[in-house]
Amino acid sequence: MLCVLALDHRDAMRNAFRRVGVEDVSVETMAETKARIIEAVAASASGALLDHDAARRSRPDGLGVLVPLERQGYAALDGGRLNELEFAATDAVAVGADGCKLLLHYRADHRATAARQHALVARAADECQRVGLPLVVEPIVYRLEDESEDAYLAAFADLVVAGAETLSGSGVDMLKLQYPGDRSACERLTAAAAPLRWVLLGGGEVDAEEFAVDLEAACRAGACGFMAGRTVWGGALGLPAPEQRRWLAERARPLFERLASIAHAHAAGI
Repeated sequence: MLCVLALDHRDAMRNAFRRVGVEDVSVETMAETKARIIEAVAASASGALLDHDAARRSRPDGLGVLVPLERQGYAALDGGRLNELEFAATDAVAVGADGCKLLLHYRADHRATAARQHALVARAADECQRVGLPLVVEPIVYRLEDESEDAYLAAFADLVVAGAETLSGSGVDMLKLQYPGDRSACERLTAAAAPLRWVLLGGGEVDAEEFAVDLEAACRAGACGFMAGRTVWGGALGLPAPEQRRWLAERARPLFERLASIAHAHAAGI
């Protein structure tokens, strides 16, 4: 099973700093914060998802590392979203990464963007195969510009499942997926993703207790682990360095260990 620390955040981490009142975060502050998070949590992780700079600066010996391929943000098209690549698989090789990740804004029901997003995945998968690196794709379901909140929420679970099903034959190696709502939907997700395995993503919108409950349900239904980021380390942002280290040791490390124990107890093997 996989217990991966997600720390490839770039603009998203700057935004997280802003939410706790810290503006204009420097590159060095970002790098130092990421190094402290890695130092605190890496011993309990089976791998880390790092940006290219952190992969160069802060990678602990023996820790498997994935790096992102996507450019930050997205372009709009007919109410939907399109991604672009910023990095190539050869860039991952250059920083010594063991694999790549591609975040993909994805709506299987949005014809104008779905085909182009598929083409992007195919390009990334082909590049990764040529250099011998696995590719994890993270399809993110989102609300369309003209869609009501109620309609989006009603369709969410089916859209997560549909995304997994349509991407399962795209040449990628694993999927990183949103929690679709309950264990029954996770069982549907496991069937839809086959033959690919999937891991549960953990973002800043989900608190630690909720994520732990979701993770157990997902693993019991066939997930093979998790990749968690702000849920684990978000509370450390904005603290002075000594307090940051203390918070990470007292809060982030035990939480990650707890999540890892859930995955080890219930996750499907790889």
